[in-house]
Amino acid sequence: MDAIVAKILFQNLLKRFKQTEDGDYQLAGVVTTEEMAALRFAHGTLAGASEVAAALSPNATPVPPIESDNVKGIKAAEGAAAGPGFSDEPVAEEAVAETAVAEEADVAVAEAAAEAPAAPPRKAPVIDLSVLSLPTPPSNARVCLDFGTAMSKASLVEDDIGSGFEDVSVLDLGVPGDQEEISQSMLISSVYIDNGGFVWFGKASVERSVIEAADGSRQRLDNIKRRLSEDGLNEKVGDVFNPIAGEVQIAYDDVVLAYLTFLTWATNKCLDKLDFPRNMVRRFAMPCLPADKSRETAHRLRLLLGEAQVLADTFGDRLTQGLHLAEFVDGVAELRRKGIKTYPYVTDDITEPLGVAGSLLKSTSRMDSMVMVVDVGAGTSDLSLYRIVVDPVAGKNSSLEAEGAAIGITEAGNFLDRLLVRFILKKAGIEPDNPDRVRIQRKLELTIRDHKETLFNEGFVTIAMPEIDDVMIELDEYRSMDQVKSFGISLKKTMQDILEKVDDSWTDWIVAEPGRYLTVVLTGGGANLPMVRELAEGEMTVRGKRFKLVPSLAFPKWLSDDYPEFEQDYPRIAVSLGGARRRLIERGGSATIAGGGVKTPPTLGGYFQKGS
Repeated sequence: MDAIVAKILFQNLLKRFKQTEDGDYQLAGVVTTEEMAALRFAHGTLAGASEVAAALSPNATPVPPIESDNVKGIKAAEGAAAGPGFSDEPVAEEAVAETAVAEEADVAVAEAAAEAPAAPPRKAPVIDLSVLSLPTPPSNARVCLDFGTAMSKASLVEDDIGSGFEDVSVLDLGVPGDQEEISQSMLISSVYIDNGGFVWFGKASVERSVIEAADGSRQRLDNIKRRLSEDGLNEKVGDVFNPIAGEVQIAYDDVVLAYLTFLTWATNKCLDKLDFPRNMVRRFAMPCLPADKSRETAHRLRLLLGEAQVLADTFGDRLTQGLHLAEFVDGVAELRRKGIKTYPYVTDDITEPLGVAGSLLKSTSRMDSMVMVVDVGAGTSDLSLYRIVVDPVAGKNSSLEAEGAAIGITEAGNFLDRLLVRFILKKAGIEPDNPDRVRIQRKLELTIRDHKETLFNEGFVTIAMPEIDDVMIELDEYRSMDQVKSFGISLKKTMQDILEKVDDSWTDWIVAEPGRYLTVVLTGGGANLPMVRELAEGEMTVRGKRFKLVPSLAFPKWLSDDYPEFEQDYPRIAVSLGGARRRLIERGGSATIAGGGVKTPPTLGGYFQKGS
């Protein structure tokens, strides 16, 4: 058994023992197969003093996760000093209680650590730059990466130049990410640094944190994407998230890079199975941000994604085996010393609503609509307005995004998560002055997304934690909270603000004929929330013009015809799928609508202008 896993399981088992009134200890429940394996591992390790000494000696063979020279350098001082703390004489197994052995070992290690010499210099890893010398990738295919707050997605579209047919592949990121039972096409966007300083990603980060941080003393890095749209990218990660912060520091910017490295590694695995190279042209999705912040974030993400490819090649499959933070930090420093400023395989950014809108249409199908996209993710909700005109017979495509219509707000899935945590604490009677409140809150935050999903799917959820009495939350009482009501109100107000902001001609087109309406497209992980579905119902009035709101098809017809297997995941994969297509809707130009068409040609940017 992996020694790190055994340690985590063993610690978890010890915490389950409860002291009885007579001073003895009682174990509630059953001992799992994994816990029994951990006990046997501990028994084997502590069978004799020679084995204990060998395990703690400076020459001990390290166990997985695989450790590089960097990690050995950090731990060499601890190992060298710990050995002399134990006697060479045999110790009878039955003569020493298990708790006494553990206490003595802790004391010996603590005393030795205080006198430990400085660790030798770490050796920088050899950076693999081979991606920069690969042959030019196919020009008729591209990838779009959607780095999500909760889940990340990627799609590949290959064009048949002669027929115009598009071969769409939603990459099975969940397969290399070892989370097929959760999702075959998505990766959990989480990072966890364990107590030994090893970094874990995706499903592995969740599993490790639930075991190791179950007492609430530690936290998982779940919402790293939000750092891109807020200040604080250069802040150092605190010891609640990074338990070895005293030895190895990392900024949030590089935590984002670490996750993007894992996402890129999984993408490479999928591309390899489809016989596409690692240097495939890739676009990337972004939330809607103010102009200056958008440019800054796009520039930063473009560089991070370029670096992520090199680091994915450098560390390879070890990204799933536990990579020590020191080695990753040293790898980043070594790469940046090379001064590479651009990576040719990372090209254009798209806003999330623009990607969604691009997934709606097919060049061979007629469409004549005014469309509002509402993409409700975990970190942000992003909205924009589009005029979509496709007439394959007339060879017409004047689809475009309204100038200044793209807006992002922070009322999203995480907002509801935080409200639910506070609501649970309130119902459990955990007041702000409770000394255990922070620890209980952190523990709740590790699993709150699962609780929220159960609440909205089943109509209720029961929270069972050792520290509090069981708490049952019903959906109706949760939705009756003023803050939860404000979630839907804020989204509706943003829709109103966009329509008030754009040129009058956009809403004039809707009311020009009785049969016209505003089509509302709902996507993202929050698309099926009841307060989100309500956004596509009823009517709106803008500058005295009243018109109907109609929900779009939950799954576009062209995809239903050609790719029915995408239906279940469509709300979440729409951004990456649409973003990988060759010709998309024209972006954010200055235009008015007259006679059903575009009166003033838009000012285009990026790949939309080039149509590549």
